[in-house]
Amino acid sequence: MIKKILPYLLLLIFLTAVENVSGQSSTIKTDSINRLFSGARTDKQKVILLAQLVDEEFSAEIIVGNAHIDRLLILNKKVNAIDSVPYLHLQKAAQLNKKKDYRHSLENYQLAVKAFDRQHKVIVPLLMNIRLLYNLLNDQEGRLRFYQKQLEYYQVNGPVENTAPCYHGIAGYYRYRAAYNQAINYYFKAAEVYRKFDPANYANDIGVVGEIYSDWGNDKKAEEYLKLSLPMVTRYKDSDNVGFNDYVLSKLAFQKKQYSQALIYLDKAIAVTPKSYIDLLATNLICKAQAYIYMGQEHKAYPLLVRAKAISDSASLHITNTAGDLETDYTFYEYYKKEKKIGLAEKFLLQATKEAQAEQSSNLQRKYLKELGDFYIQQNQPGMAVKYLEQYFALMKRIDSAQNQFKVSQYEIDIKDRKQQDHINTLKQEKALQQYQITRRNALLWGSLAGILLVSALLIFIYKQLRLNKQTLASLQQTQTQLIQSEKMASLGELTAGIAHEIQNPLNFVNNFSEVNQEMLEELKAKNRKPKAERDEQLETELINDLIENEQKISHHGKRADNIVKGMLQHSRTSTGAKQLTNINVLADEFIKLSYHGLRAKDKSFNAEMTTHFDPNLPKVNVVQQDIGRMLLNLFNNAFYAANQKQKSVGKDYKSEVIVSTLSENGHITIKVKDNGIGIPDHLKDKIMQPFFTTKPTGEGTGLGLSLSYDIVVKGHGGTIQINSVEGEGSEFIIQIPLN
Repeated sequence: MIKKILPYLLLLIFLTAVENVSGQSSTIKTDSINRLFSGARTDKQKVILLAQLVDEEFSAEIIVGNAHIDRLLILNKKVNAIDSVPYLHLQKAAQLNKKKDYRHSLENYQLAVKAFDRQHKVIVPLLMNIRLLYNLLNDQEGRLRFYQKQLEYYQVNGPVENTAPCYHGIAGYYRYRAAYNQAINYYFKAAEVYRKFDPANYANDIGVVGEIYSDWGNDKKAEEYLKLSLPMVTRYKDSDNVGFNDYVLSKLAFQKKQYSQALIYLDKAIAVTPKSYIDLLATNLICKAQAYIYMGQEHKAYPLLVRAKAISDSASLHITNTAGDLETDYTFYEYYKKEKKIGLAEKFLLQATKEAQAEQSSNLQRKYLKELGDFYIQQNQPGMAVKYLEQYFALMKRIDSAQNQFKVSQYEIDIKDRKQQDHINTLKQEKALQQYQITRRNALLWGSLAGILLVSALLIFIYKQLRLNKQTLASLQQTQTQLIQSEKMASLGELTAGIAHEIQNPLNFVNNFSEVNQEMLEELKAKNRKPKAERDEQLETELINDLIENEQKISHHGKRADNIVKGMLQHSRTSTGAKQLTNINVLADEFIKLSYHGLRAKDKSFNAEMTTHFDPNLPKVNVVQQDIGRMLLNLFNNAFYAANQKQKSVGKDYKSEVIVSTLSENGHITIKVKDNGIGIPDHLKDKIMQPFFTTKPTGEGTGLGLSLSYDIVVKGHGGTIQINSVEGEGSEFIIQIPLN
């Protein structure tokens, strides 16, 4: 009996071992494989073992495992233990790959993926490494389409594990395009999935996030994620990623100009990186050469450059690869520039730029085009300098338009918002449950009291139940307080979104004019070096006048940004409840713009016309400014929301409009907020001021905005709120606040 089950036990132990090993090469030595096969008594068991080996080996290289595939197909032809279709495609793809027929090889790998998908199989290593073929083909757009299509399929059909390499592949596309925010978003999504089943790949993606933050210029975030990743990759004995993390740490040291420390990290990376990982080895050698060049030790840099170029040429490595940027030609440029060999320096810089453009690497194109402009300015060739600087500014405009101006991943912001919204929904559910429990308990108590008034023993029970109800009521009140606070935080978030949108434009002007002034000053400096007879005084005067005009523009937009920040600080202060004389016209004008831009920041398709009719003779009124501002923001948000909902249902012919007007009459300040949106049904008008009542879909409203507004106007300022609305035509809110 033991002899019969022993092969199955060996098979189970092997499969479990392979499944639990993460981040290490799945290549199995021949003698180990033979021992496993000696324990397998049937060809069927051997086929299952070989299939597991082939599946796991794709985690190391895209073309390994030919011998195992061949043996698997031969055995399976005898016993027909598994579907051989995907493995036939893998065999064909590997053969084409060895011939460097990458396009047809890729097609066969994709056919293998489709065949495995029909089996609902986890194929993480295969999906992860298909991206390498897209890199070899320099087909980043094709890469994006493939992984987006596969991601959509796995999100609907599963298995969920296969979504991780799809997120990773999409992230790599955005990394090539220097769209760092989008790249980080998708690497985080990949890590979130890997964290549940593959800790080594989770650690790898966290380390890659650190590298991208470094490229993005956020060194603090880069160090944070590298320090998080390094202990994990060390724990899993993942030498590839240990070397990669040391390489990224060397980049951070470069940015701090700590070249000796960078050399330490690079030596560690070279020591632990496997010889098969030639792209990372070549990249580390280039980085070492750069460190020596910056340290003034060019004689040590040149042998490293020659060695790296030999590796790169022999393996046909691309300038951009999974290990980072292999800047061989650019480093030769830096070397020859230091050696004062300008002709050779120019040759290598142009060659590096051409390669970056061929591979569509936005990050390297940006760097090299800017360097070419500066190089030709130094060589007194303004025509060539202008040519490449124009290309540089065009590229920067395209990149900047697609990126968040704040160098923190939008994914992290979305996660925090989602947690807050989940918390609000949980509190709502708890409140509803508590209300149900209170109603049920009270019904039980009063029914019992009517039935057993003469039974003194039950009076004790009733007393205890009443105490329990009081405790539940106190808990409910606490929950309500938390919901109100969440609504206030949501309002603050909308206010901040509007301010961020407002401050973006002046900051862009300041940055752009500063860069232009820098280039003009360099040109003016070059002109001043010429003999007086060759100088064009009229051109110099024009440059100086342009500089003065640009500085005035920088000052103007800087003051504009300063005013916005001061306004943000003023509105972020906690309300003390103290009233002060306030110009309602100014307050209403400010908050309608903030509401509009806040909603525009969330939905770029949203558009509406803002119309104001302010009484120019409106007197100042004594109010709590922060509370009235919050009330106005709630009303404006609701008006724009109603107009936007109608626009979605009616179509392009509809023109959204929100009108705000003020006037002074009968000892009151009157504020009217009118929209031409969807209106409010008559049977809901009496309910909309109630706490927690909302007409918006779940997750879009808390039901507290109008309730808080009512409390601010009526209870806080002794005023009134009147609602005029016709369903399908629009609504008007009329607020009256007494002057005294």
